[in-house]
Amino acid sequence: MRFSTSLALLLAFSATAFADPDPAHEAQRQAATKAYDVGDWQQVIAATSPIIEANPKDNIALHLRGSARIELAINTRDAVMIREGISDARTAISVATTPEFNYYLPYLYGMTNLTRIEDQSSHAQVAVDIADQLLPQAGITAEQKSNVLYQRALAKAAMKQTDAAVADFNAALVANPKHIASYMAMADLYAEVNRIDEAIQTYGAAIKAFPEESLVYNNLGMLYQNSKRYNEAVRAFSAALQKNPKFDVALTNRGYTWLQGGKPAEAEQDFAASLQLNPNQPAVQSLLGTARLVQGRWQDAARDFELIIQKTPTDVSAHVDAGFARYFGKDYAGAILEFNKVVQMDTSAQFINPWRVWTLIRSGRKAEATGIAQGSRSRAEKERNWIDWVILFNIGDITGEELITHVETSDPNTQTAQMCEARYFIAEHQLAQGNNQDAATNYEQALRTNKRELSAWRGASYALRRFQ
Repeated sequence: MRFSTSLALLLAFSATAFADPDPAHEAQRQAATKAYDVGDWQQVIAATSPIIEANPKDNIALHLRGSARIELAINTRDAVMIREGISDARTAISVATTPEFNYYLPYLYGMTNLTRIEDQSSHAQVAVDIADQLLPQAGITAEQKSNVLYQRALAKAAMKQTDAAVADFNAALVANPKHIASYMAMADLYAEVNRIDEAIQTYGAAIKAFPEESLVYNNLGMLYQNSKRYNEAVRAFSAALQKNPKFDVALTNRGYTWLQGGKPAEAEQDFAASLQLNPNQPAVQSLLGTARLVQGRWQDAARDFELIIQKTPTDVSAHVDAGFARYFGKDYAGAILEFNKVVQMDTSAQFINPWRVWTLIRSGRKAEATGIAQGSRSRAEKERNWIDWVILFNIGDITGEELITHVETSDPNTQTAQMCEARYFIAEHQLAQGNNQDAATNYEQALRTNKRELSAWRGASYALRRFQ
């Protein structure tokens, strides 16, 4: 989880830019500003829309709503909303009684991100053209210049002009050496184009400029984490936490790094600490459950997943996780309840059907398993996918040898994943038939694929009691 250097870091709102005799509107503007500061974009829109309806020329409300719409649209990749935000920003510029440089920032930012959403470089080019017009203006301050250069850099980056973007980020830092957003965005750009050493160097420069800023260490940690340099990532996140012990994001990130690096006990401690600081984190609750699950504590993990379900009963992934936790603990009745809920809530979740079929068979409910298998049975052989073949194996229509012949061979990653699943289910059948030695061999082969993210791999670790 990388902390984003969004538009919110650059904007400063002036309550004196617009005169409005209605005190209720001023209170709404203040509420919208506070909501913007904490990233509650929906609340910003809700607070400003009545003001704009009453007075379509309220430039502060337009600026706030436009900025919030753009931020929200970027998160959801909503091209319609981002255009609405751009429209608000342009209107704010046009109705302001005095020029406001800040009003141009969401407009430029919106056009750049419209390019990223629609893959049309012409939008970002508009941002570059407007920035070119703003930079030579008389009276532009160093801070304003750095913000405009930063926006032009983002636009050039969106157009794949990496070196030109880097030049603008550096120019922004010359204008304002404390422009943290330029450091962060430049490092992100280097990472995006796989210039990792330069990204690390940029973070190093940012640390020199902001030695007490935990955000910089956190984002450096994310770079190391994404590069699978787990020891360095842990050190970076630990440095972030030394600067700010209550930085729950860094705790979560360090926990995830521990988990990826095969140290779930350490991960569990960090996830639990993150939840103590911020209990309303279902994703972290899920990670905590996973950390406990891979240590062999399926009951503790199931409780974590059920806590999520209690708060959000329609969270499909929580039902999936709870189902697997119970399956690994041989609570087949509890597992099938969760697996059935998954397909009831999301008919596209076909990946769960091989597990449903086998769980029902393990529960002595083969008639129900046969009903699920009918779809796979009815398809012509050339129309069957991997899920169909695993279902047909689990129901007893094909042998383990035949299942292996259907493993995809054109893509090595897919081949390894499917071989892990094939070996696991073959082992499950052998175990059910009392053939413990051959089952152990196939569980072992599943583990050798090292596909730790797969439920089949975790199932094999439970079968052999090989916990992390």
